[in-house]
Amino acid sequence: MRIGGLASGIDTEGLIKQLMDAERLRLNKFNQQKQIKVWTQERYNDINKSIANFILDTRRDFGISSLTSSTNNFTWIKRATSSDSSVLTATATTSAMNGTHTIRVKSLASGVNVASQEAIQDRGDNKTLSQLAEEIEGFTLSTDEEGNFTIKINGEDITLNSDFRMSDVVKAINDVSSKTKVRASYDANIGRLLLSTTNTGSEAKIEIDNDTRDVFNNLFKLNMENTEYKGTDAIIDFNGAENIAYSTNQFRINGINIDLRSANEDQEYTIRIDTDVDGVYEKIKSFVDKYNDLIDNLNKIVTEKRYRDYKPLLEEERKALDEETIKLWEEKAKSGLLRGDETINRILNSTRSGLYESVYSDGNNRLVGFSHLTEIGITTGNYQDRGKLTINEDRLKRAIQDDPDAVINLLFKTSNASDPSQKRKETGIINRIYDDLIDGMKGIINRSGTGDNASLYRNVRANILIDFVTKSSSISLIDRDIRNIDRQIDNENMRLSRIEESYWRRFTALEKAMAKMAEQSGWLMAQMGQMR
Repeated sequence: MRIGGLASGIDTEGLIKQLMDAERLRLNKFNQQKQIKVWTQERYNDINKSIANFILDTRRDFGISSLTSSTNNFTWIKRATSSDSSVLTATATTSAMNGTHTIRVKSLASGVNVASQEAIQDRGDNKTLSQLAEEIEGFTLSTDEEGNFTIKINGEDITLNSDFRMSDVVKAINDVSSKTKVRASYDANIGRLLLSTTNTGSEAKIEIDNDTRDVFNNLFKLNMENTEYKGTDAIIDFNGAENIAYSTNQFRINGINIDLRSANEDQEYTIRIDTDVDGVYEKIKSFVDKYNDLIDNLNKIVTEKRYRDYKPLLEEERKALDEETIKLWEEKAKSGLLRGDETINRILNSTRSGLYESVYSDGNNRLVGFSHLTEIGITTGNYQDRGKLTINEDRLKRAIQDDPDAVINLLFKTSNASDPSQKRKETGIINRIYDDLIDGMKGIINRSGTGDNASLYRNVRANILIDFVTKSSSISLIDRDIRNIDRQIDNENMRLSRIEESYWRRFTALEKAMAKMAEQSGWLMAQMGQMR
């Protein structure tokens, strides 16, 4: 414990604190620099997160998976109308031909379901298999010395034990369902075992080994007269083609996804396919709205005003302010940290330039149909809009009605070209936007790292972090800067400790000297008093 001023009367602690406050100016500067770096990193990570969510959300809206950008599975371009939805429902992919198609449903696909014909045991009972076997006249459960025995379903051996209860039997059967394609369930309220195939169609089956049929018939009351039970296929006639078989009731034919509900071979039904002009328009408009929101946010960030007089608050300064004042102060301090940022401006410039570029089929040949956004009524608006898109509704809907394939090709075309420049020329506008944004995300990751969003970024593109991990060893530029500042802070703290210790030594020496002087003065006064 340091106690000063006993001899001198000087407020040593207060004086040293004032001296150290002056010495800490450089440390305070380092701490503020670090805080600005942390805030900048957080802002970058928020931007990258918003870009990632934009890509994932709009892809989801379009029905684009993370593995492919193929338009073949789009179900919002064409509209399918069934003449009787109680018999079948339908959706159309991009490859479905417009017009009216005929279909006759002769039979539905089915699996195999087998259930106990009578109760295995009374409601509420939970007997072991050996106990159940003892109640069956003329039946003996053959087991090995450990009480184990084997049943066989679809060629797969399943080991049971005489101490098993029905819940154990169900688990043993379901543990191998990926191999047998058969699942089991047991309803204790009715005391029945149920076996069902996990698939449908003529390939679905429940085959019981003849050697263990007695176990199924006697122990589980399944009364299986045959050793094999098979499912049936769905059979349809389509556009005059007869007896087309499918193993399930949900299938695709001629680009139409069909879900069969019931069969009536004496009745012919129709499926009408049309271009869903309003549906396609709304999908494109929704994308444009979300894109404009993203671009507007990025533009605000790079033009945000910087308040340089508002430095990050020091700890002592924060203690002297209320929460609302701290909040308002930090809003000013954080404002404009990315004003004119090169990385974000590069994203804005690349996406903006990509909107003006035409889309080519290959080489220098333009696409048959549309090759530029303006041809379908989408423009980049005024200069003040800074890259935001505007839609002429009538013109876009007319383009969708006249040539929907060309509209989709313009927006979503993919390229197999190996040359990056050629690949960009052959890539549709929306996929080009995604590519530019992902490249921008990589640039931000190099500057600020991934934060807590690594898995989110991998959902955008599986290999998005490859360069960051291999080239940067997962250390961002800002993280390097923060490490350097931390070293400077450590060095400065050690320097300040030495200086403070030096001040205390000096003031302690002063106190000792003054104490000694006071002692000598007292002695002299005493001596002079004796001389009187």
